[in-house]
Amino acid sequence: MIFMVDNRIVVTVVGLPGSGKSMAADMLKTRGFEVIELGDIWRELLKKNHISRFDPKGTREFTRRIRQRYGKDVYARYALKKVRKKRHLVAIMGVRSTYEMDYLKKHLKNVYIIALLAPINMRYARLKSRGKPEDPKTFKDFKWLNTREKRGFMKAPSEEKHGVMHIIKDADYVIANTATVSRLEENLMKVVKKIKGAGR
Repeated sequence: MIFMVDNRIVVTVVGLPGSGKSMAADMLKTRGFEVIELGDIWRELLKKNHISRFDPKGTREFTRRIRQRYGKDVYARYALKKVRKKRHLVAIMGVRSTYEMDYLKKHLKNVYIIALLAPINMRYARLKSRGKPEDPKTFKDFKWLNTREKRGFMKAPSEEKHGVMHIIKDADYVIANTATVSRLEENLMKVVKKIKGAGR
């Protein structure tokens, strides 16, 4: 999605694990976008509270407490503060729930959603080859992560109606990331060009 804040263009790309969000962020950086990662905000808050991001129980409890205290849109609140400090081109990555999306829509104008799609087996293979320490090691673990993301990282199954799939369904632009990296970049830049033109 894209937000117009004053004279800024703010782009947010959404998708399930392994859909290509990190690659999209790198591509946007090379085109002059400043990137805000909700995952980085989460990690900053964990560090500030002396909690290891490799402690599943501790991180889940921390996330539960911070959402209970500040709201389920808490990470979007932090992101908005960062947006207002940025310059002309900004990219927000990692919006995972309608709570976060609704908060951004409430406070920002002209929201456009860009969704990245790919089959589950392809997405799992990408995370396996990426090899980040926090990435799932088995397909079973990946499916668990996939389900958690569908719920916006909420515990209750009923929260799936507020998860990333409902943001994807409302997308203004959908990119099938099933081919090469260069094809993804080509399609992403076409979308960005269209939105830049619409924002003038």
